[in-house]
Amino acid sequence: MSGKAIIVEYDEFMEWFVSAPPREVVPTDLIKTLNLQGIAMTPESRMFTQLVDALNQDWLLPNDRAISNANLSNLDLNTDDKINAGLYRRSDVPMIRMKTRWVYMELSLEFKTEGVRYDPFDESRPSGNASAMRQGILRQIMCYSCYIFDNQRRTHHFMLIIFGKMVRIMRWDRSGVVATKPFDYVAHPELLLRFIWRFGRMSPAQRGHDPTATRVAHDSALGKLMLERAKPPSKSQDIRTQTSADGADQTHEQKCSQPMPPDTEPTIPGDYPRALVDDAKGYRYFLVGKTHFRASGLSGRGTQTFVAIDEADPYGPFVYLKDAWRAIDTDIKQEGKILERLNSNDDGGPVPFVPTVRCHGDVKDQTTQSQEILRKNKGESEVEGPLKTLRHYRLVVNEVGKPLTCFHNMKQVVGLITLAIRAHGEAYRRKGLIHGDISPGNVLIYPDLVFNGEGVLEEAPKPLLVDWESAKCANSAARQPNRTRGTWQFMSASVLGEPSRRIAVQDDLESFFHLLLHCAIRFCRHNWSDVDVFMDAYFDGYIEHEGVIYGGKEKLSTMRQGKLMTPLGDLPLCFYMPEKAAGSSSLIPSSDAVTNISSSTAARMTGSPPQSLRLSLILSTKFFEAFLSRLSAHYALYVKPRTISTLETPPQSPADVKAPTAVTRMDAFMLAIAPSAPKAKVPAKPNPTIELTPAGRAELEPFAAELANHQAMFDLLRVHYWGTWPDNDRCLDQLPSDYKPNNKQRVSTGI
Repeated sequence: MSGKAIIVEYDEFMEWFVSAPPREVVPTDLIKTLNLQGIAMTPESRMFTQLVDALNQDWLLPNDRAISNANLSNLDLNTDDKINAGLYRRSDVPMIRMKTRWVYMELSLEFKTEGVRYDPFDESRPSGNASAMRQGILRQIMCYSCYIFDNQRRTHHFMLIIFGKMVRIMRWDRSGVVATKPFDYVAHPELLLRFIWRFGRMSPAQRGHDPTATRVAHDSALGKLMLERAKPPSKSQDIRTQTSADGADQTHEQKCSQPMPPDTEPTIPGDYPRALVDDAKGYRYFLVGKTHFRASGLSGRGTQTFVAIDEADPYGPFVYLKDAWRAIDTDIKQEGKILERLNSNDDGGPVPFVPTVRCHGDVKDQTTQSQEILRKNKGESEVEGPLKTLRHYRLVVNEVGKPLTCFHNMKQVVGLITLAIRAHGEAYRRKGLIHGDISPGNVLIYPDLVFNGEGVLEEAPKPLLVDWESAKCANSAARQPNRTRGTWQFMSASVLGEPSRRIAVQDDLESFFHLLLHCAIRFCRHNWSDVDVFMDAYFDGYIEHEGVIYGGKEKLSTMRQGKLMTPLGDLPLCFYMPEKAAGSSSLIPSSDAVTNISSSTAARMTGSPPQSLRLSLILSTKFFEAFLSRLSAHYALYVKPRTISTLETPPQSPADVKAPTAVTRMDAFMLAIAPSAPKAKVPAKPNPTIELTPAGRAELEPFAAELANHQAMFDLLRVHYWGTWPDNDRCLDQLPSDYKPNNKQRVSTGI
């Protein structure tokens, strides 16, 4: 929240956000009867209990009850985080008293007994930023607000932070937080009670609830429909024909009760909402299941996605709904409009492997307010800074994908990325767009269902290049440094070193390399056991200089040297497979059967491998070398340098790996697009330490040019796709489940 906190006077806060209810007068006589003396001097556990009891007056809170959570665990989340107290609608008071219910909390209250030392805001510093001593309190209360936003459909949320005799009232939204100056609620109880009295009479929308997302009860007709659709599908199939946005018929070879891919089950464990999408053609309603993806953090786009049912086609295929807060900027378009352009028949027809828009639109007049308060305080119409104007937005597409990490083996990953590069190239060449945010969450596996030659419906995985909200026209100007877009871990090293530079084709193609490496380091066997150390150094690394965050040195060093190294520095990173698979001469498999990953292969094993395993580098090692040769040539020629002995590490020992034996659906796609595999060029291996002579530049330029040529990179990956890959080279995720990068919240993860 650095720079995103605005401190205002109590009266200003009340005027802007907590206006007096019409035709009602604050009962000052009753307020005077409430004695808050002595509450601030009690131990914390008694402090919030006494204040909660004082607030539970029918004239003060006619529709709500304040509940002390007594530091007990919550009922909604698998976390030990708990807040001291909360305000609930009387109909939503937890049945188990003293338990936190983030799903129903209206107003959150956190108590500290040690006075100003626990104030999360330090007004002696710019914009009310917390000093180092108080940052822990700020993170704590921000975490509580995240739970509210994650478990309710919210535009904003109110909170009280009480420290000793002082209190601040806060209002959080996706842009920032507005807080009152601290005031003494013991000496001036009327200030606190006036807020509580007004809050008790505010409408749900004034409190921050999104009126366009209403809860669906289980016993309602819609609730029963959702429960029915969440059940395992029947054996019957239904080939449905629907009309796309441009009027053309599209055949969806899907089941009425279509089975969901892994991690996308539309489970209905609680009351989930009926969401409205205000499309240009009118209102559309969708029934959404459990949250499928949720962006971390409070400030920013707050993206959440859901498997959904179109209420206009209740037994039709499942669809995918994205709910986010988009930045309002002259050069940022609605993602739905970008997809409509990619789906259109103009400029050579629709781009393959991108989502198909069903409907989209801004959510009425829901816009963040924190940035407006900052502008009013400064007396300016526009304020350039970390607080951006964000507008609530929903997008629905026809395709439901599953995460790229659900891949079968590395050959499939290479095939998916190869086809995704083809889609990226078509979008660039024919539609003039650069994606700008290549990451694991944005390259999905779409398990399309097709009939095989025997008339049996089976899964045919395709890539799905999603999240085009960051896409820019190829000739657009660069963003300001504080408008960096993309996912930090997968952005090119050159952009991380120069945040204001416009993203080019080479940057996105480099991001595809980082994506491939991310899959391999986590799910394939190699000679570096501490995957979390590698992830922190290569993907999450950073350098801070004069308040600006730059990318880490490990990623940049890899791009310049053209070598994959372990964090030890002198140990190359190598991927392994057994000798018998490495020695196979077959290029294209010939069987129709798809070999599943064996449980023994999927298990993560340790210990010294057979000698044959030590000597046999998996094809992916050579594949990465070939890709890196293009990247290192580009860096040697066009990326200016910043101004600023091999050890034997035993690899993990896999079980026997079978040579490839199956013609998969991925093979079919590759054969259909490009039946023959071109010959690969000899990879260039530039020496970054020597001076580039004219002859040296002439040798590197063809390789660097390939990084700007989608067809050349498509051909390069295609060569390696048709090489010899083991059929079950995947193991369980080697990244510890509790991995947390040792870094800061960077600007790229925000707006």
